[in-house]
Amino acid sequence: MRCDSAIFRACWPHALCLLLIAVCVPAGAQESGVYTVAKLSVSMNAKDAVTAKKQALALAKRRALHTVFRRIAPFNSSDQLPVVKAAAIEDMLEGFSVRRERNSATRYLATLDFTFSPDAVRKLLGGKGVSISDQQAEPIAVLPVYIDKGKINHTGRDPWRIAWNALDLAHAIVPVRLARAGPSFTMESLSNLLGGDVQAFVELRDKYKAGKLVLAIAEPTADGQTLTTRLFGVDRVGSVSLTRNDPVFKRDMKSAAIRASEITLGVIEGRWKLSHAVERGTGEDSTPTSIGVVVEFAGMRQWRDIRARLVRVPGVNGLDVKSLSARTAQVAFQFPGGAERLSQALVSHGLSLHGGSGSLILRSN
Repeated sequence: MRCDSAIFRACWPHALCLLLIAVCVPAGAQESGVYTVAKLSVSMNAKDAVTAKKQALALAKRRALHTVFRRIAPFNSSDQLPVVKAAAIEDMLEGFSVRRERNSATRYLATLDFTFSPDAVRKLLGGKGVSISDQQAEPIAVLPVYIDKGKINHTGRDPWRIAWNALDLAHAIVPVRLARAGPSFTMESLSNLLGGDVQAFVELRDKYKAGKLVLAIAEPTADGQTLTTRLFGVDRVGSVSLTRNDPVFKRDMKSAAIRASEITLGVIEGRWKLSHAVERGTGEDSTPTSIGVVVEFAGMRQWRDIRARLVRVPGVNGLDVKSLSARTAQVAFQFPGGAERLSQALVSHGLSLHGGSGSLILRSN
């Protein structure tokens, strides 16, 4: 029995409302570990081993700092994130360690951990006018499920599981504990969950001793050119149900799974950051403001899909289509909190906002 995405979008968001009453526990503040970046892999070729290592470490430090920036900054602040000089990065770095490393006469490969000074990062971003959200939520459980040729892969060695294991889950804004489905978890079990069996979800949650449990489902298409991923369950914000399709370039499923797992974790983090900012009363106020965007799409079918998803975003009201062409639409609507909060709210609906004030572009992820 195969799981149909139509089932996925059916009655669960409503059924889970009953479940939330039972499982919603206020998240206590944790000492933030978001300024540490672990499991960062780097590879560099150069004229000799010494040069390769030096260049690899410099690149890794820059990537690690940017990871911290993206982890704690709003999703639409990429244009505001500073480019930091190497000497300044060194000043902000509290330490690093080597998990694994290999080298040849001209190549250096390593997996590294970096920790940056929270005060230094806050001061730098604050000076650039970037608001931050660096308080971690309580951990959640994520159950990666990889469907291969109509069956669930239970080996633990599939590309989807490997991709999740490679992520730095402990230091995410929403820390993740990975669960593993045993052979008794079948396609029929999965179909029951996606079909709205609340009791089945409760039993699965209890099995993994998880107050919050999200299923991260991945399935390649028969031709191997697309990877469909589904995020489904209850995270720190509430019920979540999201399906997306990503291209698989050159049939490299490993790389596709890595990209998709990073995006999926980003959705979980983005939902928490938006919710936490609202709880603290930070960011823009809740007064509805008029927002105009240009929607870009590949065809009318995608336009209808984007429009349907946009109107389901909580807070979006009074959608007005000003103009419509074969590839773009100019739309206006009311939304509380402005473009920054909208950008974060769009993430869990598979949409993204690009550009700055006066030139906002909305696309499907």
